[in-house]
Amino acid sequence: MRRQRTVLSSGHSCREVIRGGESLALHTWNDGRPDLIDLFYIHGLQSHAGWLVETGPALLERGVRLTALDRRGSGLSTGRRGHLDDARLALDDYASVLARVAGAADGPITVIGQSFGASLLAAMVATGRVPKLTRIVLCAPALGQQRARMDDVTRDMVLRRGGDGVSVVEIEDEQYTSMPEYLRMMANDALMVRALTEGFRAAMVEVENLYVAAGTEPWSSHRVCVALPERDAIIDQQASLRMLETLAPHAQIRKFPTNSHYLEFTAVRAEYWDWLAEVTLADATC
Repeated sequence: MRRQRTVLSSGHSCREVIRGGESLALHTWNDGRPDLIDLFYIHGLQSHAGWLVETGPALLERGVRLTALDRRGSGLSTGRRGHLDDARLALDDYASVLARVAGAADGPITVIGQSFGASLLAAMVATGRVPKLTRIVLCAPALGQQRARMDDVTRDMVLRRGGDGVSVVEIEDEQYTSMPEYLRMMANDALMVRALTEGFRAAMVEVENLYVAAGTEPWSSHRVCVALPERDAIIDQQASLRMLETLAPHAQIRKFPTNSHYLEFTAVRAEYWDWLAEVTLADATC
């Protein structure tokens, strides 16, 4: 159920979506033009839709209407910070809102997952939560990272343990970006997820298990485009590419000349926005 809608800035509004007792924040950048193309954005581990403060208007200028849901426990959404009781609950949140956005769209819709958001998107594809023929974009995707960092026994232990214990996210802001203005923004971002519960870490393993188990077949009806930095300061990029080859060998990859993880916060951001708008077009190639 949707509730109130708040206009935050020119073209940017946020409305409340109630799911499972939580109030989830659904952000949209829209200027009312009837010919806008729809892009649904799934954000990463520590980020939230507020990090799209420049991306939303930039894409709108390029003819793209951007919609992003703050994951429960993240951004302006309610729920315990950095916690998930169950990976499937988060997947259902995104699937439910994606269905609404797609149902209201006048044409094809593209879905993008950034970093851990790409892992969530992969699990959605694997479990049939993304409609067939939907265009998929993966940006600096955190695919196969649990397998790259833990053996089978350790992953099983993390999955079974779950719980409320908290540990700090061991990622430096400078791994996202080297640009001072964005580092200042992140340093003052009270909504950025800085710690995760054991339940969230279990959900990360569960998400990966879902798309590994499903294999290639669910991806066969989707056009898949991938955006990568030349070298990723956070993601084990080789592990991600090996997993991508297993899931979507037909994916088309575009590399951008930066070594920072978050492309929107780098000097190549305009080039990335141009590319993202182009691949969102119905007949465009990657």
